[in-house]
Amino acid sequence: MKNTMGRMLRMILVGAALLSAFAVQAQTDLYNRYAQQAGVKVASVAGFAIDSVSRVDVTVVEALDDEGWAWMKKEFYIGDLVPEQELGLRQGSDVVLFARRSRLNPGENAPVVGETVDLAASCYMGISYLQRTVYIFCADSEAQSDAIATLLVKKIMHSSR
Repeated sequence: MKNTMGRMLRMILVGAALLSAFAVQAQTDLYNRYAQQAGVKVASVAGFAIDSVSRVDVTVVEALDDEGWAWMKKEFYIGDLVPEQELGLRQGSDVVLFARRSRLNPGENAPVVGETVDLAASCYMGISYLQRTVYIFCADSEAQSDAIATLLVKKIMHSSR
């Protein structure tokens, strides 16, 4: 019985380590994918504090000019705003949106297995239209995923004031 429990614990720890390594590699791959793109600035932050217990890796892509923003809109499939949102943006109010996307290619929808989004193969992408910035959050657990969604919803609520 002890042997079986020990093996199970080792399997869980190895699985967690692999998932964590996958997340770190995904962030590095995203950074490398976008770092040389003209018109944007890219940063990768490891262990970004989402709340008092959740830390996740984030890749940030920010447009430096109109051409960079046009490229980002195409690369990440960022839609145009409705006239009311455009007016608010021109008046200095941010429009913040988020979506679940593919961890390997945030321009694609999140992979689905059965009827559930595949956590290990997906990420959250937050968009600030005012800052012309995309934030790509990679979660290692459902709790982290929930914390990211909560953070992004708060940002949306704050931006709509």
